[in-house]
Amino acid sequence: MNTESGSVGLTETKTLTLPEPFTTESGKTLSGVRVAYETYGELNSAGDNAILVIHALTGDAHAAGFHSADAPRPGWWNPVIGPGKALDTDRYFVVCTNNLGGCSGTTGPTSVNPETGRPYGTSFPVVTVEDTVRLQREFLDAIGVKRLRSVIGGSMAGMQTLEWGLRYNDFCDSVIPVAGAARLTPMGIAWDKIARSAIMADAGWDGGGYESGTGPRKGLGVARMIAHITYLSGPIMWEKFGRRVRDKGRLLEEITARFEVESYLDHQGGKFVDRFDANAYLYLSRMMDLYDASSGYADLKAALERLRTKCLLVCFISDWLFPPHGSIEIAEALQSLGREVELHNVESTYGHDAFLVQIAQLTRIVGDFLSRLEEGGPIGLDAMAVPADTRRFVLTFPAVEVRKPVLWELGKKFGFAVNIIRGDVSNDSGWQVCEFEGGSGEIAEAVSYLRGRGIWVDPGGDAPIDHDRAEVV
Repeated sequence: MNTESGSVGLTETKTLTLPEPFTTESGKTLSGVRVAYETYGELNSAGDNAILVIHALTGDAHAAGFHSADAPRPGWWNPVIGPGKALDTDRYFVVCTNNLGGCSGTTGPTSVNPETGRPYGTSFPVVTVEDTVRLQREFLDAIGVKRLRSVIGGSMAGMQTLEWGLRYNDFCDSVIPVAGAARLTPMGIAWDKIARSAIMADAGWDGGGYESGTGPRKGLGVARMIAHITYLSGPIMWEKFGRRVRDKGRLLEEITARFEVESYLDHQGGKFVDRFDANAYLYLSRMMDLYDASSGYADLKAALERLRTKCLLVCFISDWLFPPHGSIEIAEALQSLGREVELHNVESTYGHDAFLVQIAQLTRIVGDFLSRLEEGGPIGLDAMAVPADTRRFVLTFPAVEVRKPVLWELGKKFGFAVNIIRGDVSNDSGWQVCEFEGGSGEIAEAVSYLRGRGIWVDPGGDAPIDHDRAEVV
């Protein structure tokens, strides 16, 4: 077992059965709903020092620590949770629950339907982000949490985190959606459709009625391969695999011979089918597709009017599954409503999984935000200081600035060269990675000037990537 500084040590996944029936958004009622969960740190006497951590699509409640002394891996966000870490368990009572509809302890398709005595399978009701958030609230009430200092989660969990701010802003002080969005893009829905089709096309799926220990293993494995492609980026695939050949000397001899990237996908698919249920994958991916925070409202801004907590949004420039635009539009809408909101766009080559592997940047951003939250400090565009020696920046532009020659104007105003490294700019938002060739004083003035124009400014540059972290979830 790793005995790293700041580890929460040995942990255990527990379950709690809610006393009352739970009614889903679809109108179906579930009795005896079980919630799998883990906690780290101690709940204070007032019950108001809790932070809820929400897992991504195929994660579970084991967010930190080790389940045994010889466990090969810690929880999926172990570098973020523990004494002295961003989610400091000396200060906070950190809670992570398994999602409704999953297969890791919380009620889902693999659970026994009390009315039939058999697993629900596809008779399980379609469940939503809103359902899971309501279940989380009922669970927190049951364990004595009176108020949350924050809610944080990445990917689909970023959607749930946002929904917490919309639904329960009287119960939580802040929300931190990471690599999330108010709704999935059509491209994201399309990839989920292909993955579900792979499962359903496998004869072992049997309409969802397969027996425990059987099922569409090949289809589920392919679904996981598809998902892993969306979690990475083109540049990181070149870095990790290039065009290296696993089965050297056999490509012209055997149609099944593989490149390294093919071997990687085979490994991920094969490993996944041993720990996850195919029906649960169908339900959880559909949950992600269905969420739209603007549903029932004139537009997203009208929907976000309900959010009155402090909000920190974190996104990554190489994420094409949940691209920065999804976070930018939330930040702009909240700004226009006068809410306390921050947006941090992190330079990255990893893709969507950056929120699992770029721990240094995430720790700095989240830890700084929570410290200011505790101290009653400022939240907003210029609240987080940029290190004095920074020369490389990520500039994120709101709609009002994106069509202006901002960098040309900047160079003229301050008289130093601005080198544009990369960017993605559209008519309504965008970002650019730039290097400033100037002195520390004038660069600090330039940062202040940009922020004064409503442009988000973050330090750029490479940072260590823990590739191994992405394989935990």
